[in-house]
Formats: sequence, C-alpha cells, structure tokens
Amino acid sequence: MSANPTESPIAFVPPPARPQKITESVVIGKDVLELITGAMYVDPLTIYREYIQNAADSIDEAKVQGLYDGSASPRIEIHLDQAERSIRVRDNGAGVPGNEFVSRLSAIGGSQKRGRRQRGFRGVGRLSGLGYAQDVIFRSRAPGDAKVLEIHWSGRRLREVLRDPKFAGNLEMTIKEVAEVLIQPGVGWPQHFFEVELRRVTRVRNDLLLNPDEIRSYLSQVAPVPFAPYFRLGNEIAEHLKAHGIDPGLHIQVSGDDTPIYRPFRDNFKVTESVEDGFASVEFLQIPGNEGEVDAIGWVLHHSYFGALPRALGVSGLRARSGNIQVGNANVFEALFTEPRFNSWCVGEIHVLTNRVVPNGRRDDFEMNAHHQHLISHASALAGRISKECRDRSILRNRLRQAREIFEDGLARLAIVNEKTVTQPVRLHYKETVAASIEKLERLAKFEGKFTDEERALIAKKAEDLRLRLSEARPASGRSTLSFLPDRKRKLFLEMLSMVLEACDSPEQGATIAKRIIDQAKRLK
Repeated sequence: MSANPTESPIAFVPPPARPQKITESVVIGKDVLELITGAMYVDPLTIYREYIQNAADSIDEAKVQGLYDGSASPRIEIHLDQAERSIRVRDNGAGVPGNEFVSRLSAIGGSQKRGRRQRGFRGVGRLSGLGYAQDVIFRSRAPGDAKVLEIHWSGRRLREVLRDPKFAGNLEMTIKEVAEVLIQPGVGWPQHFFEVELRRVTRVRNDLLLNPDEIRSYLSQVAPVPFAPYFRLGNEIAEHLKAHGIDPGLHIQVSGDDTPIYRPFRDNFKVTESVEDGFASVEFLQIPGNEGEVDAIGWVLHHSYFGALPRALGVSGLRARSGNIQVGNANVFEALFTEPRFNSWCVGEIHVLTNRVVPNGRRDDFEMNAHHQHLISHASALAGRISKECRDRSILRNRLRQAREIFEDGLARLAIVNEKTVTQPVRLHYKETVAASIEKLERLAKFEGKFTDEERALIAKKAEDLRLRLSEARPASGRSTLSFLPDRKRKLFLEMLSMVLEACDSPEQGATIAKRIIDQAKRLK
C-alpha cells in the first residue's frame, strides 16, 4: 500500500528551551561498593596487580623524597599464611601521611594521583580485595609520623548491608557502617611503609589466592619486576627501557622463597616435548605521537617461529604495558594479526609512555580515543609484519618437512628395489619414482624463500645421496615378468600396477600386493 502523496510531512518541533542543570540531590547508593569490590575484576589474581601497582607508586614517591640510602632499597613483600588464610602485601614506600590517611583511604574514585603520571589514579582498585576476604585492613606510616594508622573494612558487614533492604543509606553512610579506624603506637613498625592485609581469604579456584607458585607466575608476567640475570638479552632490553624512563624493575618477594620474582623470559625454551628453540635477537620499536613526541616504545624477541609458544611459558603474545605493568592479557593485540593464532607465535611488548593513552578502569585494555587509535595503527603494522614472518616460516618448515619425507620415502623404495625377490615391474616402477623424487628435492633446494645456506645444502645433499644410492641399486634388467602378456595388455597392466603401488601405505605393502596380482595374472593366462 503506497503512501498518500497529499499527506503533510512530519513537522520538526524545536525544543522549547535550553537544557537546565540538575538541581536535585544526586544519590550515590550503597550498590556502588558491590560493583568495585566484586564485579569489577574477573581474575582473582588481579588484586595482587592492584596492590603492587599502588606499592610501585608509593616507592616512586619515596625515591622523590630521597628515602632510600645505601642501607635501604625499594622492595615489596607478599606474606601468605595458609593456616590463618591471610595475605599481607607491604612496601617500604613513602606511606600515607597521618593527616591524610582516613580521607584518602575512605575515598571512592577520589584519588589524588590523576594527572600525575602514576599507575593507579581512580581510587577504586584497593577495595578489590573485599570481594575475596572477610576483612581488608590498610595500615601505613609516613616519614615523621609517630603513629601507625589503620582502617579496617569489614567485607562481612558490607555484604550484610548490601543484602539488607531496610538499609537505605547512601554511599557515604555505607562506608561509615563498614569501615573503622585504629591508631597504633609506632614502636616496632618501619619508619615509612604501606601495607594491605586480607583476613579470612575466600577459597577460589583451588585456593588460587594463597598459592605461591600461581602468584609468582602471575606477577612475573604482570608486575614491574626485572629480567632474570640468566636471560642473555635481558640487560639489552632493560637499557632500552631505562633510556625512556622505565625503571628496570622492583624487588618483589613472596614468603617461602628468598629469590625475588623475575620476568619469565629465558634463552632457550621448549616449543613441544621434542622441539627446542631459543631467542636469537631482539628488535626495538618506537611509536611516534601525533605531535612529534614518542607515544610508546617496545621490543620483539625473534626466534625460529616453529609455531605457537606454550602458554605455560608465560611469554607468548604481543603485550601492552603502562607504567611497566601489564595492561590486559597476552591477547590484547591479538585481533591486529592477519591470523589471530600468530599472536601466540610472537614474543614482545609495547610500553605506553604518553598519558593520553590511558588504561581503562578494569585495566584489561585502554580507553578509546584518537591517541589510542594512533597507537593501534602502528601496532597493526608491526603485527602484520610479524604475521608475514610467521607465514613465511611456516611455508619453509612445510617445505623442509616435505624434503625430509621425500628423502625417507626414496630410501624405503630403494630398499625394496634391492631385494632379490622383488618382481621386475615393481623394481622398475620404484626406481623411476626415486628418480622423480630426486628432481623434487633439487627443485626444493632452489626454492626462492628464506632458506638458510645450511638448509639449502642439506636438501641438496639429500638429493645427491639418493642419486648415488639409485646408481648403485639392483638393476631392473632381464626377461620381463609380464612377458606372458601381449604388448597392449602389458602396457595397460603396468599402468594399473603403478596405480596400485602408489595407493599403498608403504613400498613394502605395495611390493607384496603387486606380487600377488602378478601371480594371479599368471595363473589366469
């Protein structure tokens, strides 16, 4: 049914007035606490990243204040108590001054760090532990303070308040209901420190939060820790990062192990149980900004690109870091590769330097803006180049595998040729196919790819080896086994016999079946 052409169009009615500012009171309810303590982070281990992030900022502030001397150096200690089900994360940073302690530790989204190029600046991550513990305690002391201050957050009381429909208090009233302040004498405590303690930690995923091995593995990938002294290229990468203002890493230690946590990179690694590889070289990257500054730097470790690196190594993927702390996981740039699988073949990092590319609230990616898109465009070019390298190496490996299979098949056929009992048609067929295999190997040796000289020489040597063995093989001369057949039928019979030989799983099987066929043909002549 068509519209009536005489109908008037819908008239546009302009708004009667300009929008006005809201004058009513804005309610920020108690449920905000549930969002930032339970729903914001998916991986439980993320709480360690949040506390290490804040500790690193406190250590940076201590460096500015000159609090470290020859007898003290920056460090972060993680103490686990499985019996008491508690976690303590302590740093020897600048701490929080007593006159600011309560206001800063009770603020939600009111961090003083925003705009100061610090890692944590939203003021919500510190409460992430409330989702996994009955109680969370923050305690601190700043230089010159006589007392140690504590603020206790009751996770149990918070959950009671959130479930209570009769409690109609707003966010401020909720905080005052679940948080308490305690002042302790300073005797026996460090002169400056910050500590978070989680009590009665919830058992999640096979007690992940109290598993020291899982914690070390996670922090070795995510936290700002140094490269291991046994990693040959570590110093070179660290110098590159240091030249752009990125600290080589902090001393982080988990109770029960005197060895500090290092990045998981090592010179050699296993790709599979039978294939070992190693990092051959490092390539450094620099991503310019829109206004001539440097937005990011990075590095890529090159290896043999045999395939995807096992996830358990903790090094695969092109990763992102801001403030030398990982943003997202190993797949943050995966979509930029021509084939997503190639991301797991890659080993590298992009360190964001500009404060215009900002990690999002969950720190699983970056906020979307023009500067982020500019970064992505450069990262895409890098991912495309690595994808091409992976594909080229894959083609070369397939050709090397093909050369090995051709050679081994040729040896198997020559073994049949040299057997006394083999019939003449089979011997002749296999000698001809070995000659064809030699030609294939010679063509592979001349393939215009990225074969090394050593690889080309290896393929050429296999071809020459087969040629020599073929020249020494038992001749296929003498009276034909199929002389009982007329010429026309013999030719057809040989063609069919060749098809049967090539269809068999092995030359040995082919020779056995061919003998049966010939014997049957003789009986039926």
